[in-house]
Amino acid sequence: MKLSELIKEVNKDIDDSLSNAEITQWLNRGLDDLTPYVKHQKHQTYEVIADQSKYPLPTDLVNIVYLFDESNKRVNLVQFDDFSSTGYKMWGNDLILQPTPKLDSEMNLYYHARLPRLVNPDDIPVLPEQYHDLLVLYAVAKAKYQDEELEMQSSAWSDYLRRKDEFITFNQSNEIYTIQEVYW
Repeated sequence: MKLSELIKEVNKDIDDSLSNAEITQWLNRGLDDLTPYVKHQKHQTYEVIADQSKYPLPTDLVNIVYLFDESNKRVNLVQFDDFSSTGYKMWGNDLILQPTPKLDSEMNLYYHARLPRLVNPDDIPVLPEQYHDLLVLYAVAKAKYQDEELEMQSSAWSDYLRRKDEFITFNQSNEIYTIQEVYW
């Protein structure tokens, strides 16, 4: 469903007139709640510069899956207090290579990302379509909570949690996205 259709579905299930912006905010918070279970994978290529060890991490990063150097060799995570091993560390919003590279090269980062925000009426969530209703259930539960309709909110929240459990089970048994390790 498109964002405009999701908003219509939320409005059908609540008896208030809420702004599209408020409903969109709740739909996006629903996406945030589902992010850890979707494991939305993305890729970023870094141009490694000689004598530079620090590189900005993607702003939508949840966790790093793999980091490969230009020879497609996997780079390992090293502990931050380890100053002698070869690999990478994360500090704040930066990826730090150890030791500092001496030559220009390239790295490929594969990572789990936060789910993209719904902004425009034609935006479609990156969830499988059969689970778009999760976002509607989340927004309806939040609307009922705001209206202090606790019994209705409890029922809507229970529906959301039940459906979320189904979604988690689906993701665990049928990975939507996978990255396979390749060895040469």
